[in-house]
Amino acid sequence: MAAKKKARRTTHRSSKGTKLYAVRDAKGRIKDIQSYKRAHGADLKRKAKGEKAKKGKATAKPKAKAKAKVKVARAKVAKRRVVKSRVAKSRVAKARAAVRKAVKKAPARVQKRVAAVRAAVKKAPRKARAAVKTAVKKLPPKAQQAVAKAEKQIGAGMQAAKKQATATVKQAETVATKVQESAEKTASTVIGQAKDLFEQASDAVESAVKSVMPGESK
Repeated sequence: MAAKKKARRTTHRSSKGTKLYAVRDAKGRIKDIQSYKRAHGADLKRKAKGEKAKKGKATAKPKAKAKAKVKVARAKVAKRRVVKSRVAKSRVAKARAAVRKAVKKAPARVQKRVAAVRAAVKKAPRKARAAVKTAVKKLPPKAQQAVAKAEKQIGAGMQAAKKQATATVKQAETVATKVQESAEKTASTVIGQAKDLFEQASDAVESAVKSVMPGESK
């Protein structure tokens, strides 16, 4: 069978000179008149089946390549994350081990520090005296004389305070002995008075009994 004839277009000019399309059917009869500019623009926008297929294949390759690149990039990122997590885990493990060692060694270190502090406290007066001596040596001569005078005055004051303290102690001891002696004396006198009173009371009781008993009255 013979193929069907397709409709075709022919170009024409209007009275003003603009280009036109005359759309004709298979028999050549005019079906529609279109402006050339508008019809040509529509034609450019439309694409044939062959062009679509070719373009689809051409565009498919870049998409596949882009997808492959994305997959590779994602795989690299995943590997980096895995490596970072492993490094972080190893660092955490090392830190934990270091903390455990420090905790084990802590008592010994604390004892050493305490011993060092005690030794420093014991040596402090000596160091202070030595520092004072060196500082006095560095002073000018007038200042050294003033310091020597002050030290003498302080020593004299300390000796006087010691003497006063010993004297007050002796006074307190003498006062205590005197108080003890007076207390003993008063206690002995009180005891004698009590004995006398007891004897007087016993005599009075005997006389009262004799007066009451019959047959013994004088």
